[in-house]
Amino acid sequence: MTTIVSANVAPQRAALRATKAIAPSRAAFVAKPQRAKRGINVQARAALYFADDVEYIQQIGAEYPDKGIANWEEARCLFSDHGYNILDIRCADELETIGNFPRDQSAATEHRGTNWFHHIPIINAQYRYDSEAGKKMMKNQEPNRAFLDQVQAKFPDKNTRIIISCSDGRNRAIQALEALDEAGYVNIVGLRGGYNMWNRTWDAKLRRRNLPGGFQEEWQHGADGCGVHATGASFQNQDAFQYADWKDETEWIDWR
Repeated sequence: MTTIVSANVAPQRAALRATKAIAPSRAAFVAKPQRAKRGINVQARAALYFADDVEYIQQIGAEYPDKGIANWEEARCLFSDHGYNILDIRCADELETIGNFPRDQSAATEHRGTNWFHHIPIINAQYRYDSEAGKKMMKNQEPNRAFLDQVQAKFPDKNTRIIISCSDGRNRAIQALEALDEAGYVNIVGLRGGYNMWNRTWDAKLRRRNLPGGFQEEWQHGADGCGVHATGASFQNQDAFQYADWKDETEWIDWR
């Protein structure tokens, strides 16, 4: 039985909190211009989750929980094919103002398992206007002292497979991983990019999203720009949409 010990997780904590980039979920460039084709090339597809890709599913199952941190593609595979639950540790106001993981299990036609999403906040906060900052922010932060008790009530079996997700997979997710590891949970994994990156990739029915607007993803093309299937897939079209920063700018307090 494999466990993630604090000695392995803790040294990564500061580094993960300071991370400025994450592994891409999509192949944005090709080595050289190729003739335009619909669909996904072999190299790009190899890094993505598809329900019919037996080799990928087996590979991800073999790598976790030892690998420790899964991106949104790997996490979807662990969730849909390897029985991992997803534990959302964000506060209630984040679910209401930013968004939540799927709630209606019957509508998630792309998910075959009985495992599901669960919500237990590690830090409570309120989304309020800050006059100094001139915008709404997460304020009045308080540690949820009952966090571990609530997790143990939800998952009494320490062998339960759990993916931990906060907003961006950094501060709070690392705190929760450390806490659950110390509590004896042995199959725990962090979600890189947290809810923010998961939600960019998967919709409420767990289907893969297209890019915003009128564009669709294109993995090979003969144009001179990034991989967006539109009129030429050029940088002008690439610039037509922008995502908000995936990183949570809130300075979250320590749970302990």
